[in-house]
Amino acid sequence: MALNDNIKKFREEKNLTQQQLADKLYVSRQTVCRWENGSRCPDLITAKKLALELDVSMDELISDEDVNDMQVNYGIWKSERIKEKKHLQTLQKKILDFIQIVGAVFLAITILLRVQLDMRVPVWCTIICFIIVAVAFLCNFIVSKKLREM
Repeated sequence: MALNDNIKKFREEKNLTQQQLADKLYVSRQTVCRWENGSRCPDLITAKKLALELDVSMDELISDEDVNDMQVNYGIWKSERIKEKKHLQTLQKKILDFIQIVGAVFLAITILLRVQLDMRVPVWCTIICFIIVAVAFLCNFIVSKKLREM
């Protein structure tokens, strides 16, 4: 739908004649008729008044799509995108928490072995912790990249 179709549709939904709408906007009936047949367009200030009179937004008035389709499609798209972004943010927080826990456990084991048992941390333990943290950092990098792309 174009502006002219929207003006006519919203005017009819409000059960207004062209003359009644013209009187409310302080224009002639011929002016409203020209808007509806597409030979003229209201200026910006008049379009704003027109939207207020017809009880619609400027977007609805000038949109060339059906408003219901536009709201449903945009709403679903935006809603899905927001859900995906929140999911990725939650995942990122869990990954960072996991890295902190692994680091804290490794530090606790190291301190326990060194101070209490006077032993060195086995190399295999250090390598395993390093691999686990490296994989977690890689996952965090991938999630961060996806978040930046959104």
